Amino acid sequence: MVLDISVETFQEAAKLIRKKHLRTPLRPLHFIKTDSGNDIFLKAENLQPSGSFKIRGATYSISQLSDEERKRGVVAYSTGNHAQAVALAAHLMGCKATIVMSEDVPKNKVDATREFGANVVMAEPTSKARQAMAESLAKEHGYSLVHPCDHPNTITGQGTIGIEILEKMTPAAIFVPIGGGGMISGIAMAVKKIQPEVKVIGVEPELENDAYQSFQAKKRIGLPGPSKSVADAIKIQILGEMPYEVVMKYVDDIVTVTEDQILDATQMTLDKAHLLVETSGALGLAAALHYKGHLDHNKPVVCIASGGNMLLSRLCQLTEGRK
Repeated sequence: MVLDISVETFQEAAKLIRKKHLRTPLRPLHFIKTDSGNDIFLKAENLQPSGSFKIRGATYSISQLSDEERKRGVVAYSTGNHAQAVALAAHLMGCKATIVMSEDVPKNKVDATREFGANVVMAEPTSKARQAMAESLAKEHGYSLVHPCDHPNTITGQGTIGIEILEKMTPAAIFVPIGGGGMISGIAMAVKKIQPEVKVIGVEPELENDAYQSFQAKKRIGLPGPSKSVADAIKIQILGEMPYEVVMKYVDDIVTVTEDQILDATQMTLDKAHLLVETSGALGLAAALHYKGHLDHNKPVVCIASGGNMLLSRLCQLTEGRK
């Protein structure tokens, strides 16, 4: 049975996000258009206090816990952005957080998670291993698991992005990076229930294409392990069960982009919009610039700049020597 979240629930969650000062702007990318002639706007989730959209789902999820549950604490697993989001949201709501990460996560993301007050523990570098350890800690200590994607509260929180976009415009399409699928499933459900004509298009790297394969095959397909893609924040090897069902019902298309296209879009975002986004946060723009499907050229498109937790020195390292 496909998860069904009401428009009213999304709107109430959006009010909470506004109250917590977590709304983000739509930034125009001046003089850059899609092949169809669409103006491009970036939904600047990289400007969130935790550096990514994940603060929405974390904040909404923790807000739904009882006082007793918050007193016991929360646990999460992540390659970085969800980790920082849960750590910060928990700190702001007065509860302790334990975060399961792995040694392949960029050091700045681990350091930031600790700086937000969380206890960080390490697992093997696969999403399956991180999840297993988090579930074990939840059972052992009575922690509430704040899931990165596969939970109605997480999906509701991420879906507030779609509510905010529609408050400002009705775009031809919204391009959404895909990791575990929480963001795209929330955005797609919220948007399609209000403005079904708006296309919702998911984006993955060619090297990390489990959602693309799943969408094409109409069955949930996982990868054996993390790829070598530069888009480290979305190295989740399989869509969550709930997000997969929502994606298949509401998402119009899923496309992939090359490593060069990802780096070009990351650099363009800095040069043209003066926004530092991580490579995963540039996926939407990379796809919009190369999308071959039909788009209404009279309307703009929105690309979700999903996160900015990357050091400028890292971007320079990635782009050094490229023309």
